[in-house]
Amino acid sequence: MNATTIATVDILRKIVDITKGLPAYTNEILKTGILPHNKANLVTICDYISSMIHEVNLSDNYRKDVIMLLARFSIFFNNTKVFKDIARADLLQFLDSYRKHESSDPKHKYVATYNLFRIHLMRFYKWLYSPNIEHKQRPKPAQVENIPQLKRKEISCYKPTDLWTQEDDALFLMYCPSSRDKCYHAMSRDSACRPHELLKLRIKDVMFKLTSDKRQYAEISVNGKTGTRSIPLINSIPYVKDWINQHPQSGNQNSILLCGFGRSLGKQLNPSAVDLIYRYYQHTYFPKLKNIPQGDKNKIAELLKKPWNPYIRRHSALTEKSGILKEHHLRQYAGWAKNSNMAQKYLQYFGNESSNNLLEAAGIITSDKQHSDLLKSKSCPNCKEPNKPDSKFCINCQMVLTYDEYSETLEKQQQRESEVQSLRAEVKALQDEQKQKAEEILCTLAQFKEQLNERDQRRLEADFRNGQ
Repeated sequence: MNATTIATVDILRKIVDITKGLPAYTNEILKTGILPHNKANLVTICDYISSMIHEVNLSDNYRKDVIMLLARFSIFFNNTKVFKDIARADLLQFLDSYRKHESSDPKHKYVATYNLFRIHLMRFYKWLYSPNIEHKQRPKPAQVENIPQLKRKEISCYKPTDLWTQEDDALFLMYCPSSRDKCYHAMSRDSACRPHELLKLRIKDVMFKLTSDKRQYAEISVNGKTGTRSIPLINSIPYVKDWINQHPQSGNQNSILLCGFGRSLGKQLNPSAVDLIYRYYQHTYFPKLKNIPQGDKNKIAELLKKPWNPYIRRHSALTEKSGILKEHHLRQYAGWAKNSNMAQKYLQYFGNESSNNLLEAAGIITSDKQHSDLLKSKSCPNCKEPNKPDSKFCINCQMVLTYDEYSETLEKQQQRESEVQSLRAEVKALQDEQKQKAEEILCTLAQFKEQLNERDQRRLEADFRNGQ
């Protein structure tokens, strides 16, 4: 069927179908950016997405990225060309529009975007010319033949110094005002999950468990690029419990764990929303913190120089885990495919243990072992409940958790007892004073009564004498 003969209402229905569950802007760009100008391209996009859903079971994030790319691709040519009429030179012109000059992109971040769009467009054009062939067997049409992948000088867009340390996390958790955001932040360090993997979780997906010696931990099951994998939660448990207790729908186990607020109440957040939240903290909230120790202000000033986004959280966590897990375990934990080179990136580029060992041996830096417990949850000796590292009392049984707090509690108790004793002494003194005053009043009254009696007696005697 010719695209121009398809009724607008049918096209709108197709748009709703392929954008179901995606952010509203994906629907909007198709309806307002393409539909009024190029129905053919819009129908092609809808048919392609529908085909891909059935062929490879697209994830929501992948589906959104492809829709936005193809919409921009059509708009780039002012919607004047149908996709099959776009020549190889046109396609290269579109890809080249994402190249950036060294001065504006010194880390060459654009390369990742260029290569990703190249892959998406190659897959799209294979389908466009051979829709009825099995997707793995489709040949490359002329438009996408011999388009090389760009190589990047840097192994990663992040430097080792960009990664968040445990001290950075402890500082963030200390001053972050939102229990939900603290929960996400702590879970991202604890699990090293991709942002969308955490954002899909529901309350029921957090399974709290006990070891034989009554130590508590939790497990989450996440769905990633390589399928489902189980991830333990240890140090983030106090923050998870704290947020669940404050969750607007805590009684509903099917509720999204890290849900939105306001008009998005109860709805699943997308990674771009979390990115905006971190930007707010970096550019607005943390720089304006007042009435905090100067030492913390200085640390925050240094932390603000680092990247604040959901993916630096995963990078930081995986770098930490790469020093603990063997490579094959790290691949499984991170959700990487067998042929992925990501493990080598973390083991060789971000792992700087050899450099640190040399600096420690020379006495230039000290071991960071003391920092490894900064985020470790504090287990209550009485009930084994995991508590936040800075907790003074157990959230479950109110047991005192630190010696300093124990001493402070004893001191406060002694102070209260002293105040009670002082108050009792003051009350007794007041009672004695009141008793003495009462006795004086009674004595005065007795004397007055006696004087009255004597006066009355004298008057009676005088009256008696006068009567005789």
